[in-house]
Amino acid sequence: MLKTIILLTDTVQQQQPLANLLREHHRELAFCSALRASDLSAIEPEVLSEARLVSFANDVAVSEKFLFRLGYGAYKFYAAPVQYPGLPPAPDESDDDPRCYSVIAQSMTIWPDFKKVVGLETVTIPDGTLAAERERLVFSRLAHLFWRMSDMLAGEVTDLPGIIESGETQRPTLAMMN
Repeated sequence: MLKTIILLTDTVQQQQPLANLLREHHRELAFCSALRASDLSAIEPEVLSEARLVSFANDVAVSEKFLFRLGYGAYKFYAAPVQYPGLPPAPDESDDDPRCYSVIAQSMTIWPDFKKVVGLETVTIPDGTLAAERERLVFSRLAHLFWRMSDMLAGEVTDLPGIIESGETQRPTLAMMN
């Protein structure tokens, strides 16, 4: 039975709103907060078998040992420019501001062949948008994806359904992205 959600976020301020949203779907959930890998290693091992890790806008690497102990999987919410899917832009290309981003919810697994995208949306940035506004637009779309998936994240399912599996050769369609 899912008892605990481990929230791995970029800032402390993100913890409470995300926990409140998940609690709306599962009142009995307990939450562990983490900002760094050391916070994850401080969690008692017996908690992990009935826990799910949700990483939101955080790029901390999670150890294989930790992932293996989780009873309800791990999911990462992040944004990536469409021009550089899964990678930050090269330093010499930083003056070329990307106009289109994907916000992605992806499973975190020990075996790369079993990773899957469980949520995907895109956002197009209007021409002339300042960097701070671009970040706000992308972050708000990422938060929307989390909100849309919150009932599944708080649920008992041990493995969320994928919309794109690692082994699939099919390219995503616009219907899949929005």
